[in-house]
Amino acid sequence: MKYTAWLTKHIADLTGQTILVTGANSGLGFYASMQLAFRGAHIILACRDLGKAETAKALILKAVPQAKLSVITYDQSSFATIDTFVQEVKEKFTHIDTVLLNAGIIFPKKELLTKEGFPLTTGVNFFNVYYLLRQWIGYLDQKQKRVKVVFVGSFSSHKARLKSVDDLLNPKLSLMEQYAKSKLALAMLAHHFHLNLNMYDFPVLDHTQSILVHPGLASTNIVRFLPLWGQKLINGLISIFSHSGVMGALSLTYACGAPYLMNGSYIGPSGPFQASGFPKVLEKKKHFSIGSAKVIHSVGLHIKKVLG
Repeated sequence: MKYTAWLTKHIADLTGQTILVTGANSGLGFYASMQLAFRGAHIILACRDLGKAETAKALILKAVPQAKLSVITYDQSSFATIDTFVQEVKEKFTHIDTVLLNAGIIFPKKELLTKEGFPLTTGVNFFNVYYLLRQWIGYLDQKQKRVKVVFVGSFSSHKARLKSVDDLLNPKLSLMEQYAKSKLALAMLAHHFHLNLNMYDFPVLDHTQSILVHPGLASTNIVRFLPLWGQKLINGLISIFSHSGVMGALSLTYACGAPYLMNGSYIGPSGPFQASGFPKVLEKKKHFSIGSAKVIHSVGLHIKKVLG
């Protein structure tokens, strides 16, 4: 396992902590789960495919024999599957210390929609994350303990702009625009969680800490929806000026486990243009907050409309 010395130096002893990681069976979520397990946390691998989750669990145990791991089904594609997940978590676990919201997609077929009618990219990457927290926050934000919610954003959000919820509902936007705007919307949601701004669906967040993170440019399997030649092309280009998925995951691990990290922190790579390198605390972009109240409030109203 790579970076054990760095992990020992920079990540707290997480013994006794329970961390739930969505999309934990591959890519950044898999490596972050392994790294956090190495520092002693009990990791809940929340994955759509239980078979792949069990394979990931076996691989983590091979690298970290002392790892404490659980597996749970998590499908971020619809409100119904999210409701099932939330109920199962409530039944199986009394409290979760950290949630790493890692699951997401990029470049699926453009015409695909979620069951609720959202463009698949913005639906899975943002609307369904919002819905998950909407349904889950009463369980997470318990009076007896604090919970850290780590939002995985993207380097692409730095240039994106989001004027209204309509931008997230527009299927005519390019897939890259949809992805960047979905990650910007997550950054806006993280901002409101940080400040506890009495949002429509989250009026009180007394015990919740919010951290935003981006992994830089990392070569992972997030482009698996592309044809094989497209995957090879994109990952090949990224590899020229980026870092590995293992190093990219360090930013997620740092956001979850670094000691004394302040509520509202933004974590990402320390290298040139924030594309690669070991993690550090970054300065948030102004457009993560400007106009965000209007966008997030309108998202809540739209989801209420969808629910009828």
